Amino acid sequence: MKYYKLMRCICFFSAYVSFLSDIKHFEQNLELKHCKETETMVSLSIGKPSLFIIPLVVVLLTIFFCFLESASASAEEAAALFKWKASFSNMDNPFLTSWTLQPNASPCSWYGVSCNNGSKINSLELGEVFTNGTLDNFPFSSLRNLEYVDMSDNQFSGSIPPQIGNLSKLVYLDLQGNALSYEIPREIGRLKNLRTLYLSDNALNGSIPEEIGQLRLLSDLTLADNYLDGPIPASLGNLKSLAYLELNGNLLSGPIPPEFGNLHNLVQVYMDTNYLSGPIPPSFGNLNKLEVLYLSSNDLSGPIPPEIGNLTSLHDTLSLFENNLSGSIPPSLANLSNLTRLCLYNNQLSGSIPKELGNLKALEDLDLSENLLSGSIPSTVGKNLSNLQYLYLPGNNLSGPIPQEVANLTKLTYMTMAKNHFSGHLPQGLCQSGVLQYLFVKENMLTGSIPRDLKNCTSLLLLVGTNSPENSLRCLGYTQNWKSWNLATTISMANSRQTGVDVQT
Repeated sequence: MKYYKLMRCICFFSAYVSFLSDIKHFEQNLELKHCKETETMVSLSIGKPSLFIIPLVVVLLTIFFCFLESASASAEEAAALFKWKASFSNMDNPFLTSWTLQPNASPCSWYGVSCNNGSKINSLELGEVFTNGTLDNFPFSSLRNLEYVDMSDNQFSGSIPPQIGNLSKLVYLDLQGNALSYEIPREIGRLKNLRTLYLSDNALNGSIPEEIGQLRLLSDLTLADNYLDGPIPASLGNLKSLAYLELNGNLLSGPIPPEFGNLHNLVQVYMDTNYLSGPIPPSFGNLNKLEVLYLSSNDLSGPIPPEIGNLTSLHDTLSLFENNLSGSIPPSLANLSNLTRLCLYNNQLSGSIPKELGNLKALEDLDLSENLLSGSIPSTVGKNLSNLQYLYLPGNNLSGPIPQEVANLTKLTYMTMAKNHFSGHLPQGLCQSGVLQYLFVKENMLTGSIPRDLKNCTSLLLLVGTNSPENSLRCLGYTQNWKSWNLATTISMANSRQTGVDVQT
């Protein structure tokens, strides 16, 4: 710690100056008191230089050795980094041409290397420098002042050495986007000053070390897209400063720890695409700063907790699709007034669509497909969801007419209601805004004519409807902008009782 040693040298020199001042003051008082004793004063004056010279020599030597030690430490760090570079399979990397051992040259001038005020290396910014090597020869013991390390998006392979725990001053560690494998070392829990830990997009395996729960200052933790397995350690519930958590794209199993409800600073949570099971903890309702929640593509079961409705800061996505969630959709979800995407498809949800969902006025994407929902579409969906662009309801047991209010969704570009039990006519004015592109209503009990406004819908790319099975595929024709289409984009009312409207060409 060269900087602090140098400061001690300066402090020692200041103490010496103060010491000289005290001696001078003492001698002045002594002269006033004994001004008539000339011989004694002469004797004292002769001895005075020795009182100054001895401490001065000591201070100068101390400062000299401090700087000598500083230069020696800088050379040691340079040699250690150069040795690590020599282990790379692409030593001629153009980004690292400045990494050479020149006389009196400081590593602080090397590419990606920064130093503190004491000329000790405290930062390595080596992201996306196309380095191909390992961390086996990284000089952990020589670079104990490191605070910031970014080696992301390279081709580092092998393990993360346990010696990484020696970097006790580390605040930021980014190793994502490499080919690192084996287990995350438990020694990583010794990095008590760490605030950011990015290990995603590697080939890490084994379980998540419980010791990560000791990193009480951690605000960002991303372990996504690895091969991590086993349960999520409950100790992660100790990370009270955590704001961003990404565990998605792994092989994690077991329940979601209810202790996660203690992480009141969480803003974004991604735990999708794993094998997590059990219920969604009701304690998630305590996360009042949460803006994004992805729990999709797991084996979660049980009902959607009504407490999810307490997450009033959710303004992006609530993603619970592809699980085994059952029960009804809680009306409390209507409290998520800033939500833009609600994805609940491919579950076992039953009951009716709550009319309260019509309060989600910021909603742009509503996907309730492939569930066991029954009853009719509440009219509030058409009346209030003025920002809705995507409406997915296929693969349910919904019945009754498609409400006329759906035509009020002037931003709707994609609507599919296939594989239900809808009856009656298609609503008039579905394309009155001129933005509808895809409409799927096949395998229902619809009757009557195709609304004439659809024939003039220049934005419409595909209209498919299949109802009763006794009739054959029928091509209804083309509007002006459809004349250049191929068969893959033909409008069809396959197996339909729906009466066709002749379209003039």
